[in-house]
Amino acid sequence: MNRKSLFFYCTLLLSLQVWAQTDTLKLPLIPRPAEINITAGSFKISLNTHILAEPKLLDESKYLRNYILANHQIPLLNLTKASNQIVLRINKSLDKNKESYRISSSAKQIIIEASEPNGIFYGIQTLIQLLPEQKNKAITIPLIQIADKPNYTWRGMHLDCSRHFFTTAFIKKYLDMMAYYKMNTFHWHLTDDQGWRIEIKKYPKLTEVGAWRNGSMIGHYRDQKFDSIRYGGFYTQDEAKEIVAYAQKLHIDVVPEIEMPGHALAALAAYPEFSCSKQATQVGMRWGVETNVFCPTEETFTFLNHVLNEVMEIFPSKYVHIGGDEVPKEEWEKSAFCQKLMA
Repeated sequence: MNRKSLFFYCTLLLSLQVWAQTDTLKLPLIPRPAEINITAGSFKISLNTHILAEPKLLDESKYLRNYILANHQIPLLNLTKASNQIVLRINKSLDKNKESYRISSSAKQIIIEASEPNGIFYGIQTLIQLLPEQKNKAITIPLIQIADKPNYTWRGMHLDCSRHFFTTAFIKKYLDMMAYYKMNTFHWHLTDDQGWRIEIKKYPKLTEVGAWRNGSMIGHYRDQKFDSIRYGGFYTQDEAKEIVAYAQKLHIDVVPEIEMPGHALAALAAYPEFSCSKQATQVGMRWGVETNVFCPTEETFTFLNHVLNEVMEIFPSKYVHIGGDEVPKEEWEKSAFCQKLMA
């Protein structure tokens, strides 16, 4: 081969590589998988398509089947033999990262495999992102080979339900969207100055009083304007457990946020005896930082201990977020008890 021909073929090869990379960039995948390769041909999901999944993956199989039925009206049966199938399988020889997965496909078969169900679930999310938006009876997917694993162990979203209360139905939809983008940690902000949102059976006034405020800030913070509309709500322990169970099926860990020692105005409106002043107050109506904080007495620690014991029975998460930030010292500085304790 002469130099001119060699230059031509090298240029052609480089062009094909650039074209292939550009083509993979067109795939609607967020986050972008670590490795993607597109080959000629396609796989069609139709009424003849079946799912093959081992018993350990029945939840993941049901998730995919329900999604395609709800969004594309195609019922996928779980059969052991079929000419056109989606295979979900555990492969312990793959990357030991439990969230990594691999997808390989041919005209007759899509295989999603991983070392753990978590990875299978994320492979399913990638497959779902490849599905067209049209609600038709046949779905065509390009033949792809994907190997993927996360760059970050903690991929979280936060939802502040203290200042703005959201229904359990909304939270489930929020979790669905988190799963779609392969997020695995839901940081659930349940208490703050503006509302206490989780039922604590030993201290019922936390929700009877602390879950409701007499109005909310409107407009810009600098305007300091408020409405007079009673606002609030809370989650029963059963509702919180329902959210946790729903999240677990999506391989999402729920981390509750129970604020202390600051951002405690809603709790102190319900139980002022745990403040340094012992003065009656109201659930916060404005945003920002309040001076009302827990007083570090043995009674307060007992109260918080009981609260956290009930919280930990609801949430199996390794972590509970207690905040610990934005704690004005005014009340502690004025308190003879605190000054003596500090000394």
